[in-house]
Amino acid sequence: MGARAAGARPAAIEEASPRRTSARMFRAARARPRLASLATLLGYVALSALIFGRKALGDIDHTVVGFGAHPALYGRDQSAFVWFLAWGAHAAFHLQNPFVTHEVYAPGGYNLTWAASIIGPAVVLAPLTELWGPVVTYNVLAILAPAVAAWGAYLLCRELTARQSSAIAGGLLFGFGSYETGVTINHLNLALVALLPIAALLALRRARGRISRARFILALGLVLGAQLWISTETFASAVVFGALALLIALIAAGRAQRRTVVRTAYEAAAAVGVALVLGLPYLWYALTSASPLGNQAGLNAGADLANFLEPTRATWLHFGAARFVPNVPEDLAYIGPALLVVLILFLIEFRERRLARFLGLFLLVAAVLSLGGYLRLAGERTAIGLPWGIIGELPFISHALPGRFVVYVSLAAAVCVALWLDRPTWRSARWVAAGAVMVSLLPNLDSGLWATPVDRPPLLSSPALARYIPRGATVLALPFGAAGNSMYWQAQADFAFRLAGGYVGWALPREYQGLSILKELRGRPPGGELERRLCAFIALTHTSVVMLRRHTRGDWHAILRPLGVHPAIRGGFAIYDVDRSACATGAARS
Repeated sequence: MGARAAGARPAAIEEASPRRTSARMFRAARARPRLASLATLLGYVALSALIFGRKALGDIDHTVVGFGAHPALYGRDQSAFVWFLAWGAHAAFHLQNPFVTHEVYAPGGYNLTWAASIIGPAVVLAPLTELWGPVVTYNVLAILAPAVAAWGAYLLCRELTARQSSAIAGGLLFGFGSYETGVTINHLNLALVALLPIAALLALRRARGRISRARFILALGLVLGAQLWISTETFASAVVFGALALLIALIAAGRAQRRTVVRTAYEAAAAVGVALVLGLPYLWYALTSASPLGNQAGLNAGADLANFLEPTRATWLHFGAARFVPNVPEDLAYIGPALLVVLILFLIEFRERRLARFLGLFLLVAAVLSLGGYLRLAGERTAIGLPWGIIGELPFISHALPGRFVVYVSLAAAVCVALWLDRPTWRSARWVAAGAVMVSLLPNLDSGLWATPVDRPPLLSSPALARYIPRGATVLALPFGAAGNSMYWQAQADFAFRLAGGYVGWALPREYQGLSILKELRGRPPGGELERRLCAFIALTHTSVVMLRRHTRGDWHAILRPLGVHPAIRGGFAIYDVDRSACATGAARS
């Protein structure tokens, strides 16, 4: 009996071994795509670091990715985003309300739900900010944004292609194309768009029956909810273009597929409901306060038609291109002749496929809507009205800038190129053409475009600061707002003082709107009734200290003469101790 048992044991082992081997092979087969996906992500991160971060990474806490209006100074929009990250960490660790701050625009403060305040990332990354500082957190996000956007597009393309290389190319075109390159310069909230292709991927998988209804609604709701906490503008446009995509899919679909599209649309609407529930705190603070944006609409902020074929400074192949709007980060529409030819070839070759018809129609609709309410050509506005002139009047979307809708053109174009590359015929020729497209869209490699030194006066992080600025005092930091670096100075001082002013975006709070003294505080030549207007501003804001960064342009001696005090010169600043009772009061408006 013992011999029999002993003889049976090897047989059992022999039978179990193939099962275990099969299980191992199955697990390995499932792991391979995940490893390939991870390797692709790491490759995108390395490429982004090489292009956008190679100079900032050398001095990561004293330099920021991108540039501002004054290259010698700290980038103006970057200073706002660095401040948002610092404020998110400060609010999280001090248990303060992250939506409303009284640290800027004293005494009334500012409702940050009406700014591009990236509250979600700021709170989530609070530990990193607390540990390494807001400049490091900003640089990490700015470098990761193109890479993760490319990876999201890669995952979407991988769902549709047989070859990984085709999907990698699609990811490159989205993550390192004109849109993402332009907004990476200094619009961090608009660069964080990796969730857009993920939302499209979820809808595609649901339409194919690869995920259940409950999982789709929950997953898409989480994705859209996260996007709301990153950028309400991108969230709103995603809902609009998602609805348009479903409508176009309904038109392009056959009779048998329309039922699936309608079902997906109903479920996507439920997912939007989930996203709104997740964003209730954010929406509550936004909708229960007056908007500082006023009647400002984005109808005239569309893309220039010429920009689709003419590059800007953000692109390597720019040939000294003209600027179509006041700053390069808004010149986002360039696709170039090479990509246009590939898209035409794709539409011709795939003309019998419903997916190609859907993509072609979506590309056309997205491009037309991105032109805004009126057609602009080579910088000149024409009298030709466009569809966004009607759509852009709708609530919650009227403040969106249609020129930024080219992100959807970029995503659809990336999918088209990936599908075209995936064809088995003429593969060498296809990849030569794709290479030409990528070269034509390559970001400008000039390191000066991707790094701006941070103005960090040592006094602001020194205990000596308390000798000149009492903790909690209201400070008028000059130059004012976007003309200076006051947002970073306050973050560097760990919110030791409040600001009479600041910069969280172009929209000023109501009590600051129309104040003519702001021109002088930005460094303009002094105008009439200067003493009355300056003293009225000091009284309005409860300013007790004025700190002027020395050696900045402007006739500051004349502008600040009404204060009647001699400044203390310390740490690169001229610091004025203001006696409000000695400063005449009066109306601040002229």
